[in-house]
Amino acid sequence: MRITTLSLIALLFAVSCEINDSNESKNQNISGNVDIELYRSDALQLYYQEIIENPDHPNYAEAEFDYEQVNEIFDLIKAVYELDVPQRDTVFLVHQIHARYCNMTSMLGVNVQTDAPEIQNLAAGVIPTGNEQLDGILEAYAIDSVGVYYGYPDFPWLSLYTSEAYNMIPVAEELTTVNSILQATMYGGCIGDGNTISLERNNDFATLTFSIGWGDCPAGCINHRCWEFRVIGGAAEFIQAYEN
Repeated sequence: MRITTLSLIALLFAVSCEINDSNESKNQNISGNVDIELYRSDALQLYYQEIIENPDHPNYAEAEFDYEQVNEIFDLIKAVYELDVPQRDTVFLVHQIHARYCNMTSMLGVNVQTDAPEIQNLAAGVIPTGNEQLDGILEAYAIDSVGVYYGYPDFPWLSLYTSEAYNMIPVAEELTTVNSILQATMYGGCIGDGNTISLERNNDFATLTFSIGWGDCPAGCINHRCWEFRVIGGAAEFIQAYEN
């Protein structure tokens, strides 16, 4: 029987997943650390996801992020990192799980009126554009770089880039007040699925779930394995591991 290269790779990947899961109890012997400061970006992404999912969120209409809240989420992640249990090593050292970066904080897309003088300047990277209203918005949100979509101007979309991180929901809304900008949209959502961190929190406790995915992940991942941790009063505990 002839085994193709792709079949062999798929078989080895499946076996490696089974080995990783079955040997989880041995992970406590792994040495090494990660730079926990790298998870500040994860904390921002998790906070942004809270905002996007809740139109009544106090930060929903504010472009500036509440970094006290971001730091609180970072502290939750850090509490899990400081646990002395094998599952901590599994998520941070073995799988090196981070939150998926699906919601852009420094770019958005605009559908524009291509014959407007300020848009012609903008598409050419000329800032200020000569339109006082538009230039005020560009300056307020540190928008200092522009990209044209493939097919422009027949496909009349531009990408705007900022040098700082913002909640793009109100930025997009403000841009549409300019007559020559017909539509503005934040880049949100990821294609497919993969490893990630999810967060649920209330006034009493927070739950952080670290997960890995495998099996046709461009279409959404057939399999997931999850490690759930709870943080109460700054103290973390491992709750359970499961597959779905």
